[in-house]
Amino acid sequence: MEFGPMRARQVAVEASTRAVDTLAEPDYASSFEISTPQADARSPEQWARALFEEAPRALRLFLVFGWRTALGLRLGPRPSADHVLGWRIIATTSDATVLALDSPLITGHNVLEIKDSRILFSTFVRYEHWAAKAIWAMVAPIHHKTIPFLLRHATRKQR
Repeated sequence: MEFGPMRARQVAVEASTRAVDTLAEPDYASSFEISTPQADARSPEQWARALFEEAPRALRLFLVFGWRTALGLRLGPRPSADHVLGWRIIATTSDATVLALDSPLITGHNVLEIKDSRILFSTFVRYEHWAAKAIWAMVAPIHHKTIPFLLRHATRKQR
């Protein structure tokens, strides 16, 4: 099978993805997917690492700055076997990896799933402070541009 330019697109959050995640009562949820050659044998954790840790350096710095500054997220150690660019790995299976972080402002989970020849990246956010909704409204458009870029970039770096 031959693949042309990889396109990442926003899709509806699947019920099966909600079942994988453990965040109770999220206020925000989004999913993005990209098709990938079936020959790509990376695990969900390897995909998560490719997405964040193998992103262009300037983008990694921008992400970490935004997570810490705008959202107040408490990042874990980098590099770490238990974290992906500071996000704590809270669950991993052969089909999915769940990353989590929190702050006084929000609790966030990212779920990376492998579904046949698709990579699905979902984000769940629960507001923990009255200002969180307004702050996330400013952050969400950046999130909606960044995740598709990261998916395309990681797909091009297939192993």
